[in-house]
Amino acid sequence: MRIRNLRYFVVLAEERNFHRAASRLHIEQSPLSRAIKTLEDDLGARLFERTQRGSCLTEAGQALLGEAQRVLAAYDLARRSVAEAVRDYQYRVRLGLSGMTAGLAHPKLARLLGNYRRTSPEVDLIVCEYDYGAMLRDLRDGLLDVGVTLGGIHADDLVIRRLWEDPIMAAVSHSHVLAARRVVSLDEVQTYPLVVCHPRSDAACSAQLRALVQQSDPAPVIGHYAISISGMLTLVAANFGVGFIARSQARMILRDDVRFLELADARAVFATSAIRRPGAAREPVARLLDQARLLRDATYE
Repeated sequence: MRIRNLRYFVVLAEERNFHRAASRLHIEQSPLSRAIKTLEDDLGARLFERTQRGSCLTEAGQALLGEAQRVLAAYDLARRSVAEAVRDYQYRVRLGLSGMTAGLAHPKLARLLGNYRRTSPEVDLIVCEYDYGAMLRDLRDGLLDVGVTLGGIHADDLVIRRLWEDPIMAAVSHSHVLAARRVVSLDEVQTYPLVVCHPRSDAACSAQLRALVQQSDPAPVIGHYAISISGMLTLVAANFGVGFIARSQARMILRDDVRFLELADARAVFATSAIRRPGAAREPVARLLDQARLLRDATYE
C-alpha cells in the first residue's frame, strides 16, 4: 500500500468527485482512477460507489477513511521530524575540548571559536569540556564531531590533524632556586621533582610530557599530579615541584608566586591537534578545520 494512494483516497473522499479531486491534486483523472483501483485491489474491497452526484464512500471506504487520515498525519509528522533532525544535524558542530586544553583558554583556540561563530552564525557550535578518554569515546560513538586536545595522540581509528605547536615553559615557585633565571635547560629542570598532568585526566598531554622528560637518565621524579592548569600552578607555587605550561597560556597568567622560564630545548613543544572520525567531514566541520589551519602560523602576543 502506497502513501500516495492513501492521500488520493482521502482527497477523493473529501471532494466526492473525481474531477474536483484530480484538480485539487493537480493530476489527470486517469492516474487518480488507477490509484483508487490499486488501493481497492490491495484491500480486496470497493471503496467508492459512483452516483449521479459523484462518488460516495462504501462501508469499507468509511472504515478506511479515519485510519487513512491517521496514517497520513503520522507520515507527515515523521517527515517533518526527520527534516528537522537533518537540518539540525547539518547546522550543528559538537566540539570537545580535553582537560588541559580547556583548563585555560588558548589564544588561538579562543580566536578560532570566535571567528567561527562570527563567520558561521547559522551553525550551532556546541563546546564541551572532557577528560581525554571520555572525549575519544564520544568521538568514536558519534556523539562528538571534533575533539581538540593538547599533547601527543595515537589512535589508528581516528583522523588526527595537528593544528599548531607551542613552546613549553617551565613553571617554578617564586622562591625556587631557578626563579631568577630566564632560560633553563630541560636537563636542569628534571633534577627537581615535577608536577605533571595526571594520565587519567589528559592522557595526550601526559603522554607528550612523559615522552619528553623520560629521555633523561636517571628518570625524573614525579612530585605530584594535577588535573588542571590552575591546580598545577597552585602546587608549583607551594614548591611541590616544577610544572610545564604552553608559552601562549603562560602569557595570560598574572601570578606573583610563580615564575615562567623558557626551555632551551627546541624539541620542547606542546602540539594542539584536532581529532575526528574517518570519512568525509560535514561542510560545517570542514569549515571549522579549515579556519584552524589558517591560524596555524599566526602568532598572538
